[in-house]
Amino acid sequence: MPPLVRGVAYCHANDVTQHMDVKLMLSVFIPSSERCVSRCRYLLSFALINIIFSILVGALLYLSFVILAILFTILLHYLVINLNCQRFRDSGFEYIKFYVWGTLVIYIASFVIMVAEDFACDGFGMPLFLIWYFATFSLLLLAPPDSNSLNK
Repeated sequence: MPPLVRGVAYCHANDVTQHMDVKLMLSVFIPSSERCVSRCRYLLSFALINIIFSILVGALLYLSFVILAILFTILLHYLVINLNCQRFRDSGFEYIKFYVWGTLVIYIASFVIMVAEDFACDGFGMPLFLIWYFATFSLLLLAPPDSNSLNK
């Protein structure tokens, strides 16, 4: 299968530099659907995922279920990364693993900065996260479809 269909975990047979643990970590973010994600479908999916999980996490925090709120927040970001990987794949982007690594680095860096700043909303961690989150969303919303996928 070509690399765009298999997603993140695709590697050449002679590529011995990529270790099994890295392959396993990246395989978690393989786009789960082979169906093409159009701009409209991406916009609606992104909005629904964020609205549903915002309400759910807000309700869990109101009811003082902090551990469940953290787990659902992690699930939210997994779904958003997976949706973005599908959109990248359908736009013809071949190096999806760089997006996954970059996103994980930004998420971890912004979390560390937020902890260092005592979770101050006017610090640098929250804007860094939000800029990455919505810049990626805007980029993928405007990304054209891959010309190869139109010929199928």
